[in-house]
Amino acid sequence: MNRMLPHLLLLFAVASLACVFLAFEGREASAQTAEPPAGTKAAGLDPFKTSCAPCHTIGGGKLVGPDLAGLKDRVPSREWLMAFLKNPAGTNDDYAKKVKAEFGDTMPAQAALGDNVLNDIIDFMFAGGPGLTVKKLRGATPEDIDLGRRLFTGEARLANGGPSCISCHSITGLTGLGGGTLAATVGAKYTDLSNAFNRNGGEAGLRASLASPQFLVMKQVFADKPMTEEEVIALTAYLGDVSKTTAPPPGRDYFIIYGIVGAIALLIALDLIWIRRFRNVRKTLVGGSK
Repeated sequence: MNRMLPHLLLLFAVASLACVFLAFEGREASAQTAEPPAGTKAAGLDPFKTSCAPCHTIGGGKLVGPDLAGLKDRVPSREWLMAFLKNPAGTNDDYAKKVKAEFGDTMPAQAALGDNVLNDIIDFMFAGGPGLTVKKLRGATPEDIDLGRRLFTGEARLANGGPSCISCHSITGLTGLGGGTLAATVGAKYTDLSNAFNRNGGEAGLRASLASPQFLVMKQVFADKPMTEEEVIALTAYLGDVSKTTAPPPGRDYFIIYGIVGAIALLIALDLIWIRRFRNVRKTLVGGSK
């Protein structure tokens, strides 16, 4: 019995260590993927809505980017996903190339969110998006389209004081000088929104992009002046209607034409003013010499 005691103690020690290890692993896995207790909100819900929902759903289908349902079983590892979120453009392994080939290399880097928030988002996605609702879409009405057109051109003001779309963008059907060109600082294709409906993945994708803009300037401008749900629906309806047409947007040649016409009109006006002034001075001088 005395000779067996060391072996029994060794077996007990190994079994104890195994139990501790399994308990730690189970607790860590539970912390990463389990849904939050009833009545509480997942830590990753709000940052997901702000930074991810404009391009992704979890179980609602593809938008600009892939549906993230089942993401935990698709990505190579959690560490890979963290690296990809921080620097999508710099991640070029075979899996990343496959995703980019299907959806393009347009995802913005999220490193600025910080590791804690990114871990919350990853936990949230791996858990299947607890608390995230997918809104049902409805067909656009003529009233939606008309309101969207007026909001785009500035005829109707956005409720929370945000700028009208025409300030930075152009679109098919505008007259006169067309729209602004500030969006060209992001890329020339983003100035003209005639095909924005299709470019953003249809109604669901465009609505998400308008509700939570991800482009730097728009994100800053609308941070404290978000569009209302009614405005998002109306603008989506208008852009969807415009996407069905093939007419080109207003050409920038209008600026040149109006500039030339304006310069000619200004020269004629100055000439007329100068002629009258010259004759008046001459008449005064001639009259005074007599």
